[in-house]
Amino acid sequence: MVRNALLLLMLLAAAQHSAAEFTHPKPVAVRWWGQGMVSVETFGNLTVVIDPYGGDIGYDLPELSADLVLVTHEHADHNNVGGVGGGPVIVRGLNDAGAVRELHHLLDRPPTTSKVIWRSNTKADSAKTSKDAVGVRSVSAWHDERQGADRGATAVFSIVVDGVNIVHCGDLGQSKLTDSQVAQLGTVDVLILSVESDAAVTIVEQLNPRYVVPIHYKTDRLKIPLEPIDSFLAAVGDRWEVDRPVVNTLAVSAADGDDETSTRVVVLGYEPWRPSGELAALMDRMQSAGEASQGVFAKLSQEQMSWRPPNGSHTPRWNAEHMTGRQLGFFSQIYAALDPEIAAIDLNPAQMPDKYRPAHPDWDGAEEARQMERSAAFVRRFAYLLDGVDPDARAPGSRWTLRRLLQQMERHYGEHTANVQKKFELEGWPAG
Repeated sequence: MVRNALLLLMLLAAAQHSAAEFTHPKPVAVRWWGQGMVSVETFGNLTVVIDPYGGDIGYDLPELSADLVLVTHEHADHNNVGGVGGGPVIVRGLNDAGAVRELHHLLDRPPTTSKVIWRSNTKADSAKTSKDAVGVRSVSAWHDERQGADRGATAVFSIVVDGVNIVHCGDLGQSKLTDSQVAQLGTVDVLILSVESDAAVTIVEQLNPRYVVPIHYKTDRLKIPLEPIDSFLAAVGDRWEVDRPVVNTLAVSAADGDDETSTRVVVLGYEPWRPSGELAALMDRMQSAGEASQGVFAKLSQEQMSWRPPNGSHTPRWNAEHMTGRQLGFFSQIYAALDPEIAAIDLNPAQMPDKYRPAHPDWDGAEEARQMERSAAFVRRFAYLLDGVDPDARAPGSRWTLRRLLQQMERHYGEHTANVQKKFELEGWPAG
């Protein structure tokens, strides 16, 4: 009896709140595109591309848009900044003299603005930093074993977002890192490392990362005469587990500080997974419905988003949060059942209007629309996990089949957006 009463109190307390502050681990996607080209895609929908290749090296240049492009060094297979769309910030790791630039910067997109900011990471500006900001640091390194005498310097980039430290080593040519370099790089979650030399295993042992993503080796497409990955894997032996996913994406979230972690080598493919056939059509329809909804909400002011209709129905803001929360919740449940690096995400607001508390009452409609796009991008980013899932069987971790869920999400966007549009005709609707 007492236990049931306590449970009821807990449920009532939970119902008093809307979507709380985001406390779930936010998964980051690390994607390899061949050679040294990698993209890092965040839950906040910021994208960093490192070392985009140019020239006819064998790979098809992917059509990527980014907020930031980093270049470790100025070789043609690493510095094709013009091949990345989206009008990104361009940051070259080497200055005109060939030395590594000192970087301790932040990439950020503060709420209620569509523009990204690239600035020095200083304590004075810490209050202005959003929780989605991406930290970038450079560490000076050499492209060869003779302190750059043969091939010059290369920048090593540490990219930190959502508690995950991703280190891209560029064309590191050192046989081992210095103590200073190891200290500067800190605790590494994902080590992106050229494996064309015997030194790669030593570097891994020095940094002890959770994941190693090998790059810069011979594949069936690469025309540059590099060594294949076989010698690196032979040197790895049984030191660490080796995974060979077919896709080009690794999902990673902040590590639990209490968990002991061991290194895992993840040999990614260089081609992204894309849905096909009926699944592609269903996902496209959900995407189109979401984009149509975003177009309606993006025009609303903060006052309009928070307007309480006299008929006692929900505010437009609740509808936006509910659509986002449902999509994130249902798909993250499936993804979490398929990959332990992804947690189930519950941002759905309280159902009853009198119990609802807005997660972000200061956001205008444009920012709520961007939040809806962040949810849609999350679904697309990790949709490779759906490969092989029967669309008419219950999806892992879910009561839904994929077909029913995708159809329901399409309807859900349409119904809730139509409900909001009806409010525009009600008495008291605020002017824009």
